[in-house]
Amino acid sequence: MKTKIKVAVSASVLLLATAVQVEAKVTQAEADKLGTELTRMGANPKGNADGTIPEYTGTTLGVPKGVDYKGTGTYYPNPYPAEKPLFVIDGKNYEKYKENLTDGQVALFKKYPDTFKMKVYPSKRDVRYADRILDNVKRNAVTAEIVPSGNGTKNAFGGAPFPIPKNGVEVIWNHQYSPNPFLTEGVVASGAVFNNGSISMRKQFESRYFEVFDPKKTYETFSGTSARVLVEVTDPPREKGKVTLVHEFMDLTELPRNAWQYLPGTRRVRRAPTIAYDFPDGPGGLRTVDDALAFIGATDRYDWKLEPSRELYIPYNNYEADSPAHKYADILTVNHPNPEFMRYELHRNWVVVGTLKEGKRHIYGKRRLYMEEDSWQALLADNYDSQGSLWRTTMRTTVNAYDMPGMTARQEIYHDLQKGAYLLNNLVNEEGGVQKIPAQNRPDDYYTPANLRVIGK
Repeated sequence: MKTKIKVAVSASVLLLATAVQVEAKVTQAEADKLGTELTRMGANPKGNADGTIPEYTGTTLGVPKGVDYKGTGTYYPNPYPAEKPLFVIDGKNYEKYKENLTDGQVALFKKYPDTFKMKVYPSKRDVRYADRILDNVKRNAVTAEIVPSGNGTKNAFGGAPFPIPKNGVEVIWNHQYSPNPFLTEGVVASGAVFNNGSISMRKQFESRYFEVFDPKKTYETFSGTSARVLVEVTDPPREKGKVTLVHEFMDLTELPRNAWQYLPGTRRVRRAPTIAYDFPDGPGGLRTVDDALAFIGATDRYDWKLEPSRELYIPYNNYEADSPAHKYADILTVNHPNPEFMRYELHRNWVVVGTLKEGKRHIYGKRRLYMEEDSWQALLADNYDSQGSLWRTTMRTTVNAYDMPGMTARQEIYHDLQKGAYLLNNLVNEEGGVQKIPAQNRPDDYYTPANLRVIGK
């Protein structure tokens, strides 16, 4: 089944390709389109002309009917266990579907024609977010602004700042503040797989507090510290006890990211200013710090421009990828993760391209991100070197996090096309469940540099 690129995502997209970066606020009349002409998140509620993308329903909030979910910290059961793929894209037929594939996906078919494939399933648009998130999004529409430098937002809280965006940088900030659980804790694993089949594994305990999504906070009580993240390496033994703490802020010009590390070898806590931009991160050095979430952090080294929106096959409803039935040895196959456990659906995506500014430094000369319309999550990204050649491509899986509730990203897959290697983050298949949402927050002094040495011992 072949579908064509559609240029319109919503009523606001008609001007996107040529829009410039201007003040983000919209009028109340425009904001009132949210929930009427647009969904409450700012997407086009209609299906596509071919019927391959359905209308948005928003009928599912939390656990779907008939799903036996055991509660936070356990695995999310697949609500569609009996569904079969509509078709499979592989190295022999991918040209037929090229209009709905990214440069990175095409590159994977070319590089691994005998093994890489994409199982395409019926598309779903049934999941909605909590009313408090959707109410925040509507309020943000008339209050949120890009800070003068472009490197942050203000007057926004608890949801996408710019649901009716006017330019590329606003869409990037929508992605960075797409809905997440406000608090998570648990162990995750990651595996770097090299072209000779060798695997480098790491496990770490993560505690993440997104104050910007805290249901107990309001616009008036929000501190402006959007996130506090503490990560303790538990394996391999040579890295055990290494602890990293990051504080992230809404306005990264006024308050750049703060980061600290405790290294057991020195027994000292040090500031870590390099945990930003293109500093290598993770096993094998196969991604940069700002590759996380497809893109995270400061936007100031790139000019961000909107391109026409696209219908693309994206990872979606990927419950099978997290299933405890699959061991890491079965998932981490050579060249790319085992495609048998992946699910793709056709969805509309906002497209933003970042071009490195004159005089700025970064290993990527250009990066292109694809944000799924119903969530603002960037689920695909292509990164190019300074000569314009495709270097790395990223995919992120998604699930309906029943305890959040709403669609959110899970695994992150970073392919280095030059090395023929990849990194897969946020594996939980052998960890007893996904990260849980604790009943209460950690004390304020938990996310402080003084606590790192205590944790690392």
